[in-house]
Amino acid sequence: MSAATRYILYLTVLHLVIGILIYLVVGRGPVLLLVEMVLLLSAYLGYRLYEVLVAPIQLLSRGAGALADQDFSVKMTKTGSPDIDQLGDVYNRMIDQLRSERVTGRQREEFLDQLVNAADVGIIILDFDGGVASENPWVTERRNNPEFVSAVIDPARSLRVGEKRIFTTPDNRRLHVEYATFIDRGFERGFLVLQDVTADLLQAEKEAYGKVIRMMAHEVNNSNAAIVSLLKTILEVAEADEPDLAEVVRDHLPPVINRAENMTAFMRNFARVVRLPEPQRERVDLNAVVRGAAEVMRPLLEKHRITLANDLTTQSLWLRADRAQLEQVMINALTNARESIGEGGRIRLSTSANPSTFVIADDGPGIPEEVADQLFTPFFSTKSTGQGVGLTLTREILEGHGATYRLRTDPDGWTRLRVSFP
Repeated sequence: MSAATRYILYLTVLHLVIGILIYLVVGRGPVLLLVEMVLLLSAYLGYRLYEVLVAPIQLLSRGAGALADQDFSVKMTKTGSPDIDQLGDVYNRMIDQLRSERVTGRQREEFLDQLVNAADVGIIILDFDGGVASENPWVTERRNNPEFVSAVIDPARSLRVGEKRIFTTPDNRRLHVEYATFIDRGFERGFLVLQDVTADLLQAEKEAYGKVIRMMAHEVNNSNAAIVSLLKTILEVAEADEPDLAEVVRDHLPPVINRAENMTAFMRNFARVVRLPEPQRERVDLNAVVRGAAEVMRPLLEKHRITLANDLTTQSLWLRADRAQLEQVMINALTNARESIGEGGRIRLSTSANPSTFVIADDGPGIPEEVADQLFTPFFSTKSTGQGVGLTLTREILEGHGATYRLRTDPDGWTRLRVSFP
């Protein structure tokens, strides 16, 4: 039984009982008429109280039921009571806001659904246990292949939050997969984004191969042209039975041999980049490695009148690193600094702690701003005869050690290679 029914029943029974008791006590007469008028007035006041108190409560009850059913069309009407009307205004504004947010939310959901379905990427939404809850058509089209599920989807679900990996599909496509999360009802859920990057990787590989092939073809063609020309000269002298054949051979063969050796060294440099081994880590003192590289390069630097100064920390800087590879990085950097300076200049070596860092600085002409961002691009070089192998090798070694590095010409005119280790 509702509160309104109980209230009306209570008023009805109360007034009937009071009327019967007064009739039995007073009997008929003018007093009875007056009492009946008082009872009628009391009943009217009770009805007015029903309109002011009970009816709004019924409205609120219906409003609560509508909220429970997610029906945001029910609103409260005016009752005449300021307090109840104020409560009704608050309720009506809340209903309007909820309805507006619901419409906006649905529009956003529909837009996102259309965007996800039309996107040329795969999206997999996981449940709270890591299972597949839903996926877009891009994934559904490829799920028919069981090998795709075992090669990509299953291992991708084991990725850590924020981790990115490249997977190869059974049909030799390359997929970039990223694991991310979102909050659903207060709990974290994961989703996977799969993007086919085969074309991008192929284009990047073609550009890299093209650069390497052009560089190697230039070097080989130039060398072969010179070698063939010299050998033809020797052959012509030999066929003519010239008496000065020995002298011609002595004059022409050394350049041929030298050029062939240079071409061999050139090819060996490329092979070193491709076959760079994993770092063999051991406990090494960074200061000791810097001193060793400096001693190797000091005679050559002095020959070019270049001053080499050390500013190393007094404490040992211990690392887990490959000593030979770090020395190679430092010797490459010192060689580049020497070639940049030319004759007469200064090079400074310094180290610092927290984190362990070494800096190789030179006062050469510096690095042009337009090429600063391309320095560590594979096989890029600003030298007319450069191969771009040195900095490529440096990058591979430092990346293998998890180091951060920067090569720039600072405002003070000094060019610095700064390397920090984790």
